[in-house]
Amino acid sequence: MTGNARPRPGARPRGAAAGAAGLEQLFDADSLYALRAAVAAHGSQAGLSEGRTRDLVLVVHELAANAVRHGAGHGRLRMWTTPDEVRCEVTDSATGSPAGDGASPEGPAAGGPAAGTVTADAAALWQVEPGHGLWLVRRVADQASVQSGRYGTVAAVTFWLDGLGPPAPFGLAQRADGGCIILAVTGQLDLGSAGEFGGAVDELIAAAPDLRLVLDLTLLSGWDSSGLAALITAQQRVNHDHYARMILAGLAGPLVQRLREAGLKGRFTLAASTAAAVDALTPPR
Repeated sequence: MTGNARPRPGARPRGAAAGAAGLEQLFDADSLYALRAAVAAHGSQAGLSEGRTRDLVLVVHELAANAVRHGAGHGRLRMWTTPDEVRCEVTDSATGSPAGDGASPEGPAAGGPAAGTVTADAAALWQVEPGHGLWLVRRVADQASVQSGRYGTVAAVTFWLDGLGPPAPFGLAQRADGGCIILAVTGQLDLGSAGEFGGAVDELIAAAPDLRLVLDLTLLSGWDSSGLAALITAQQRVNHDHYARMILAGLAGPLVQRLREAGLKGRFTLAASTAAAVDALTPPR
């Protein structure tokens, strides 16, 4: 910003209005706490569950920290809500249009990289190793993309809103069918329920080392990062036994897409229904 003082992080840029963006805030290393607080408030107000709001804060913090460390040392967050989702853009420059592609508060620029992708020039600047920055963002957000241009690097993330009304209460129900154990999971798999779910899977594995387990997820309304970690851990525990198998059955299309966007779909075996899963796990007679 030649010839002008950089706007104070946390203040709305001159001429910016709430409008479609919902939140527009500058940040630097000293204002990340304030940024997290603002994101938490807006995520909750938009209708994200407590767990997904926590995930949103984590993602925005990781992106902002990358902008501070590997970009200009400061940046800009724009966050807005549509009827179906919460969208955020983090740019490692406080001025100009993200990536120089004419993006607007209505959404990221058309024609950019596909969701879940990272361009080579951005990857060279921002952390993508397991456990860091973009690696973590891709596994927590429902959609994520990063691109670079003359205005710097811009990261766009999307969190889908759940259906209207409160989610169904969490529940587990167990039954047997065709030599398989079917564990039906209802409601939200999140920080509050992940432990109960993991404990139930552990008990089943301990009781039957050659377990054939069907997770009936037909009535699963969603998960946060804790719930997703519980599913991954369950699969890893089943994999430890050469003869044990697990299939995720009846998973709703948007949740399948979330696995795909996170690069995790290949870790699980999916079936359209519990009947199809039981057939797949039942040895031929």
